[in-house]
Amino acid sequence: MNEMKDDELDRIYYESLSEEVPTKKNSILPNIVEKYINSAAEVSMYNEIPAALSFFVLLGQLCKDMVAIPFGRRVDDTRIQLIWMQTSGTGKSEMYNFFGPISNYVFEQLNEKHGTDFDVFNVKDITDAALVGSVTTVREPVEDENGQTRMMDIVEPIPGALEGDGLCCYDEFEYSGVFKPSMHKENVIMYMNTFMNSIHGQNWVITVKRKDGEVLECRCQRSIFATTYIPKTMTTVIAETGIMQRSILYIREVPIEIQNELREKLAASYGKRVNRKQPIEQFGKAFVKIYETLMTRYKEVEEDAEATIVFHDSFSDAVVNETKKFEQFVQSSRPAVLELANNFITRMQGNMGKMAVLCCVAEAPTTKDKSKRFVATSQHVVQASHLIKQCYKSLVSWLDMSLKYEHKGLLEANSSKDFIAEYNKMISNGLGDKDGYVHKTMLLENVRKHSKKGQATVYRHYKQLLGEQRFAETKKGKAVYTKIGEEEK
Repeated sequence: MNEMKDDELDRIYYESLSEEVPTKKNSILPNIVEKYINSAAEVSMYNEIPAALSFFVLLGQLCKDMVAIPFGRRVDDTRIQLIWMQTSGTGKSEMYNFFGPISNYVFEQLNEKHGTDFDVFNVKDITDAALVGSVTTVREPVEDENGQTRMMDIVEPIPGALEGDGLCCYDEFEYSGVFKPSMHKENVIMYMNTFMNSIHGQNWVITVKRKDGEVLECRCQRSIFATTYIPKTMTTVIAETGIMQRSILYIREVPIEIQNELREKLAASYGKRVNRKQPIEQFGKAFVKIYETLMTRYKEVEEDAEATIVFHDSFSDAVVNETKKFEQFVQSSRPAVLELANNFITRMQGNMGKMAVLCCVAEAPTTKDKSKRFVATSQHVVQASHLIKQCYKSLVSWLDMSLKYEHKGLLEANSSKDFIAEYNKMISNGLGDKDGYVHKTMLLENVRKHSKKGQATVYRHYKQLLGEQRFAETKKGKAVYTKIGEEEK
């Protein structure tokens, strides 16, 4: 019965992987997003979902100063924080090679034309000082109240790389300090949790108090684009840090057959040259057009960010309906999966709302009827849910598999301890021969009594230990004897 359940989980997991890649005829995303996805997928194959998410990471950053999303007494900004975890060698770097140059193009154009100050911070140095800043002391002439000039030590802040607007890009997020904190990056979890808070609240500014009492402020309004393979400590980080819940987490283990296909297509591309600049300018200009259309609207509402978007009555109803689908999807999961996955739903609901607004903004330049521009409807919620749902399904499926294997590994580890403990008892009680062998049947029976497991389970675990050469057998007449392997000693 348990094996049938495990097989069913495997089937659900791999079926969910096959559903992750939307085909054009089934997709409902805005047209500009579709074009962007199709172009990105040419260089980062089978990564349509992360491609779409990268579009909204950039667009959310561009909109953050002109769009505020009210819900009740709270107000959210439009920034999307993406953490993409996937098997190594399956297109993550290629995606950034597409997304990064477009972002740089857009920022350069907007900084020059509109006086913005966007940039891309590629995280290399991840010490606390490099991220949030430090101070230095310089000697400067200072004039006192009597007109006398004297040299004084002046404390000057040195801004950290997180300061400002734009993107914070991690190509190797596994070394960020989130998964394995160290002395020089011990506060990175606090920094990220802080600047991911809404910029329309009071808790998004990172403050650091130095030993001398000086307080540093880092005003980070950046959006994260982070990629990594799936770290071994992932489930612990999900349970303990809160960072994954605040971001849009896309986690996917790519099946071997897909990896083989990727390698074949890569091999076939050798020696072929393509125009790399064309998509950069094409989509860069599209983002600039969206930004300038939004700016016109922002000025029309007298720069009231909460008035930029008009929310149709159907919008909130659609959010309620799509959220229920998330809740229903996870209800049949095992308790351990349900507990972890359920913690994501509220944050995913918030990200779905942000992305729905961004879908509305993305469509504005091509919406001929100006009265319908910047009106967020249920259709935009469905568009956003189409993407967020894929992220949630991938998360739940991965948790299901990961926790199953962790639990299985824990059981096997405990079984190993049971066998070793009972073997040592038999040796100490004089039940072993001069070579350290004990009666196999007696050992298995002692383990069964101690662990209170079934005979078949104990025998299966013993056969595994034997196969791993952690125990060794010999025969004396018709009886079988066993002893602990050399490595276990």
